[in-house]
Amino acid sequence: MKKIYIQLVLGIFLTGLFSCTKMDQSPVNSLSDEIVWKDPKLVQLYIADIYQNLPIGFDVTPDGTATLACITDEARGSYGWLDANLLQINGKYTSINAPLNIWSSAYKSIRKTNVFFQQIAGVPNLSESDRNNLIGQVKFLRAFYYFELVKRYGGVPLITQPQTLTEDLMVKRTDTTAIYDFIATELDDAASKMPASAKAGLASRWTALALKSRAMLYARRWDASAKASREIIDNGGFSLAANYGSLFNTKQQASSESIFEIQYLDPSRVHNYDAMNVPYFDNPGDYTSLTQPTQEMVDDYEMQATGKAITDAASGYDAQQPYKGRDPRFYATILYEGAPWKGRVIQTRVGGTDEIVGRNTTNDNTKTGYYIRKYLDETLSLDKIWSSTQSWVEFRLGEIYLNYAEAMNNLNDPATAKNYVDLIRARAKMPAVPTAQGQAQMSNIIMHERKIELAYENHRYWDLRRWRTAVSVLNGKTFHGMRITLNNGVYQYEIVEADLGASSPRVFTDAYYLLPIPKTELEKNKELTQNEPW
Repeated sequence: MKKIYIQLVLGIFLTGLFSCTKMDQSPVNSLSDEIVWKDPKLVQLYIADIYQNLPIGFDVTPDGTATLACITDEARGSYGWLDANLLQINGKYTSINAPLNIWSSAYKSIRKTNVFFQQIAGVPNLSESDRNNLIGQVKFLRAFYYFELVKRYGGVPLITQPQTLTEDLMVKRTDTTAIYDFIATELDDAASKMPASAKAGLASRWTALALKSRAMLYARRWDASAKASREIIDNGGFSLAANYGSLFNTKQQASSESIFEIQYLDPSRVHNYDAMNVPYFDNPGDYTSLTQPTQEMVDDYEMQATGKAITDAASGYDAQQPYKGRDPRFYATILYEGAPWKGRVIQTRVGGTDEIVGRNTTNDNTKTGYYIRKYLDETLSLDKIWSSTQSWVEFRLGEIYLNYAEAMNNLNDPATAKNYVDLIRARAKMPAVPTAQGQAQMSNIIMHERKIELAYENHRYWDLRRWRTAVSVLNGKTFHGMRITLNNGVYQYEIVEADLGASSPRVFTDAYYLLPIPKTELEKNKELTQNEPW
């Protein structure tokens, strides 16, 4: 008899597929497939397991330590042993050493979705609406996994039936266009079957459309992306949160802007983002400050009063007060010399409690002169630092506005694009974009706005790849920090190289726009062809 293995996940993640169902919290080790498909509660557990394996959230790298920001111009990964430094930014990424590889895990989850579709018609005690909801959930999940694959590798094998050992397991790659066709169709179908609201951790109609908004942007299908975005904007009932910083400190209660998020509850399900990223003084002697913002990232925050870049002589920027009067999103995102934090003041200056250290040292301190603030919980005590519970927001209205702006600009409507960028900037209390922007100018503005608005939310790496700008932004570059000294009451500011010496300058060649298919998969399936020039 076949057995299905299911990992139990947090109860709040499981409830909600049926509004009146309460889940048994007992561990589930293994269940026969006959039992699973006769019990709607166990089917919920089965689906929850597929959700849990999505490559999203606080830990999106296989070693579970670094964020994607550390392989972009957003940040430097603190420790030399991080995969970000050992394999990714230094050009040592291969089909064998591939930290961003999800091939095997994604196809395991896709197989689970295919088994579900094979069995769902026979599950008893389900109303038509509940069955449709389940089908919509799993179509959304299958589309999500294929999106995660196609954005890494391009065309991949499209498998929609559970394979058995008696079948031909050597499946060729389906081209990229057809994969995106499949994703779009799946999400349309999912959206038509799911309700407009869902419990935390479960997809709704709007979640499916949010994924379509994003995926079609990657596919450069501007009209499809724009239509999905517009449907959410017009009919989803979401609104921009009044306070940008509050978006990233919600716990078990979604903001008005959140479309889909992962929620946590101590002790059932927690994460370690705070432990890994708080300033050094908060947790000395333990792993801290893994994600360290670069000077280049800091410099991209405009001046609030004028809306101009700090390189503009008319911006009002004062090099002797570099952190004064900046875009308010800067203060919600990055900790800097003089920033208020947990009832004290951050001191990144030489000799300070959170002082900057040399870029090649093994100390836990910042090597850039900055610490990340976004998503950190300022109320968390030291004894709870490994048990964070703030939610991860995967889809939110702010992204949808920017997706819509980008799609409309590419449909030759920069005026509409400007309107939606201005809405994002107005929430942040930033001046509107200057009028009479052409399509090319608006494209640059949108790229800038995404970098600022979506900073450290796992967008930047993929944005640089899909825009085909990663080579110019990253390749051959060494990123910097700010070394500050205080002598006789006078601050002195010195820009210094911050990337690990052994891993700089950074490497991002044209080959990196598609990742290599893992060597082990090529050996198992002789019908697969490798991406060039890997």
